[in-house]
This record gives sequence, structure tokens and C-alpha cells, in this order.
Amino acid sequence: MKNKVIKEQNKNLSKNTAKRVQLMKKIFSKMPKIKVFENTHNYDQMIVQVGIPVLALCEHHECSFEGVVHIAYLPEYWLVGLSKLARVAEYHLNPTVKTIQEKATANILKNLKDCLHPKGLMVVVEARHSCIAYRGVKKPSLTITSAVDGIFAEQGNDAKYEFLSFINRNNK
Repeated sequence: MKNKVIKEQNKNLSKNTAKRVQLMKKIFSKMPKIKVFENTHNYDQMIVQVGIPVLALCEHHECSFEGVVHIAYLPEYWLVGLSKLARVAEYHLNPTVKTIQEKATANILKNLKDCLHPKGLMVVVEARHSCIAYRGVKKPSLTITSAVDGIFAEQGNDAKYEFLSFINRNNK
């Protein structure tokens, strides 16, 4: 009798798994609505968000990679709510997305650039890939990618280095 009850419970769990996975994919696959606000105070300093946690699937091996995203922008006409930076990062790097870190980094930058039109924008992603740690070379290491635009890309501009110092300060 006990085995019959356990089998029935397992059957119900399996039946509901597909629904749970479908719901999770639905939640993560919605591009966040990014409402921008006019920069009425003419704020012209860097806005930085560091340490946004992310988890995604590597499209090469279907193994997870986990890390953090750091975003900085220099506003011109528009500002965005800080939660939207994290939501855009999560949209491009979440457990239902098969991607590569390099592509996701570039996509985060493009997505934010298209709605904010900032003077400068930079995205840095730091992640540990389980495919490196558990197969092949078996050396857990940190992979860092960046995407840079506007003032951050200009030679001799200190904005890029100021942002990197914020990241380093956060990692201590």
C-alpha cells in the first residue's frame, strides 16, 4: 500500500514538472518593460550597479554558468529605475536561456543603449562555468567579458577606469 501511494505521488510530481518549467520559462522570457525618466536635473555623473547575480546555461555544453553583472552608464537625456538594470541582466542571463557569456554581455549593452541613449555605457560580466570546472580542463576559473560604448570606449577617458575601480571595491 505504501509503495502504491509513493508511486502516485511521484507520478503527480512528474506531471506537474512540465507545468512548473513552462511557468519558469514564461516568467524569464518576458523582456522587462523599461520605463525611462527624463533627466530633468541634468545629472551627468556615472550611475553604477555592481554585483547583479545571474545564472544561465552555456549553449555549447548545456552546463550552467553563474556569476555577476556590473553595469554603468553616463546619462544624457534619460534615466532608468535601478531595478531595470538588474531585470535586463536577468533577461539575458537566466536559467532558461542557452547562451554564451560574450553574446549575453553584448546583448545587455545593446538593450540598454537602445532605450537610454546614454553618453556612455559599459557592461562587465564575471562568471564561473561548470563546463570548465567539471569536464575538460577541470580548472575552476573566472571568465570576464565586457561590452563598452560611448565615453567608456574613448581612449584616455577616465570613466572606464573609475567604473572598474567600483567593481574592484565591491569584490573585496
